Amino acid sequence: MVIPATIAGCASPGTSAPHQPQAARTGRIFDIKRFSSHDGPGIRSTAFLTGCPLRCAWCHNPEAFALHAGTGGNTRDVTVSELIRELERDIPYYDNSGGGVTISGGEPLFQGRFTLDLLAACRKRELHTALDTCGLVEPSLLAEAASLADLILYDLKAMNPEAHRHWTGASNNRILENLSMLHGLAVPVWIRFPLIPGANDDDANLEAMTDFLSATRFRRISILPYHKIADGKYQRIGLEYRMSGVEAPSPERIEVIRTRFAKAGFEVRVGS
Repeated sequence: MVIPATIAGCASPGTSAPHQPQAARTGRIFDIKRFSSHDGPGIRSTAFLTGCPLRCAWCHNPEAFALHAGTGGNTRDVTVSELIRELERDIPYYDNSGGGVTISGGEPLFQGRFTLDLLAACRKRELHTALDTCGLVEPSLLAEAASLADLILYDLKAMNPEAHRHWTGASNNRILENLSMLHGLAVPVWIRFPLIPGANDDDANLEAMTDFLSATRFRRISILPYHKIADGKYQRIGLEYRMSGVEAPSPERIEVIRTRFAKAGFEVRVGS
C-alpha cells in the first residue's frame, strides 16, 4: 500500500528527536478546543495536531496538513509539559462531567512520539484521554497508543479500497487491518462515520460497513453528517475544495441510515 508522501521538509509519521527528554519533546498544534462535548464522553479539551497521511476531500481541518511544514496561521510548537499545563486548567470540568482530553488532528499519530508522550503524561495525571485517529498509521504505533489511551475514536470512511483511495488519497487496507487489530485489544473503540453525500452514503458501502463491524466487538457508531463549514477555510489557505456545491445530507436520509445501523444492533449517535 502506498501512503501519500509527507509534506516536503516534514518528518515521517512517528519520528522525533531521540535525544529529547519526554517533557521537552515538541509537537505542533493548530488549535485547542475547550468545553467540547463531541469528542468523547463528558466535557473535554481537544488538542488538534498538525499533519495527516490522508487528504480527504471533505476534511474540515485542512490547516492540519496545509500548515504542518512551516509556521503560519495559528500553528505553534509546544512541549508536552506546556500543553499539559494548558489542558489541566479544565480539570474541574473534566471531574464534574466525566470528561477529559481528546487528541485529534489531522492525524495525531503523524507526530507519533509526541502523542505517545502526551498520552503517558495524561495517564500519569489521571486525565481521561481519547485518541481520534484515521487508522492509517503503523500498527505498532497504534498498539502502543491503545495501551495508553482510555478511548479510541476511529474514523471509518469507505469500505471499497478504490473508492477510499479516490476520496482520501490512500487505500483503506491498513485502516481495516488496524481496526481488526484493535478488536483484539482491551481499549474501548467508538467508530466515527463521516456521512458524505455521493461519496459513502450508498447502500453498498453501508452494507459492507455493517457486515465488517458486526464481526467485531465495536458497537458504538457516531454518524458525523457532512457540513459546509470548511469551505471558507480552503479559500483562506489557497486550496481547492473538492466538495464545493455538495449539500448536507437531509435529516430524513440521516434518520434512514441511523435506523439501519440501529436495527443491525449498534448504538448509534448523530453528530457526536
